[in-house]
Amino acid sequence: MSRLARDSGAAPIQCLRPGASQTVNVSGSANATTSITQRVTRICATTDVHISVSGTATISDYYIPANTVEFIHTYTGDTISFITDGTSGTAYVSEMI
Repeated sequence: MSRLARDSGAAPIQCLRPGASQTVNVSGSANATTSITQRVTRICATTDVHISVSGTATISDYYIPANTVEFIHTYTGDTISFITDGTSGTAYVSEMI
């Protein structure tokens, strides 16, 4: 059984550790990760992006502003698709264990 880290008041801190990571070139054309293997995934991109875990991303999908860290629930086999308004950048995707 694992133990949670504790803060200065001895309260447990729920945390995850980074696992496999991927970088995805993002632009006005949708691009996706390879298959995800963990239940929680961390996303941060250098430009505003829209993402989809249920198909190819469009600009009407879930929006994540540039340089924002977002954690999402994923299932084994999911892929995360990204698209921008045309600006190029990089999305950093980390599976959390």
